[in-house]
Amino acid sequence: MAINKIRVKAIKTLLSSRGAILSHLRKVITSGSFNYRTFGTDVETHISDVLVKNFKKAGLVKNNNDYSLAPDKNYFPDLELKIIPLAIEYKSGNRSKLSKGRWVSTNNSNNDMGTFNSWPGKIQKFGGDNIFYVFIIYNFNDQSKEIIDVQIDPFYKFIGLNNKRLLKYREKDGNLRPKDFFQRPLIKDFDRFRNLFNRTIKFRSKRIITKHKKMLKSIKEI
Repeated sequence: MAINKIRVKAIKTLLSSRGAILSHLRKVITSGSFNYRTFGTDVETHISDVLVKNFKKAGLVKNNNDYSLAPDKNYFPDLELKIIPLAIEYKSGNRSKLSKGRWVSTNNSNNDMGTFNSWPGKIQKFGGDNIFYVFIIYNFNDQSKEIIDVQIDPFYKFIGLNNKRLLKYREKDGNLRPKDFFQRPLIKDFDRFRNLFNRTIKFRSKRIITKHKKMLKSIKEI
């Protein structure tokens, strides 16, 4: 089978796994001791189980050498399908958050979506359209424990934009930030992401240089 046909089949299998992941997670949270602090990590094995099972059914995984799982939480990606290769990363966000000792509703979990420094290497290895996120939206608080939705899309469709219409990021470390949970994708394709990525790096660099110049002026020598 030509590589492009395999890629199309792999992505189709991944996207069609949404319902199975949602159903499976809703079952396991009723019997497991999940909590809001560790849910994002605890649920990863269950997502992988569904995806590997579906890739096997599709004939894309025939043995353990056809895929790999992340050895720890800092490794990218969480699941790699070797035949493409296709990178699949898991993200999760809680619709509830603790604020001043009480639970309140939120539309954004502010996940780390990768730094400016890390993305060029990921894209060089996998390609901009071969990196997907499986994003789990859940609602855990002292009265509720539920899986709301599972979203699967290319990574760039989950990235947010700031008030400058550039990529949303945390300035101190350059970690990209997500769009709101049920907001429509703000970045439609990889070319748009690449353009915004380059513009945002330049913008952030200029801000940092300006800030450091001000700091230098205010420093008094001993």
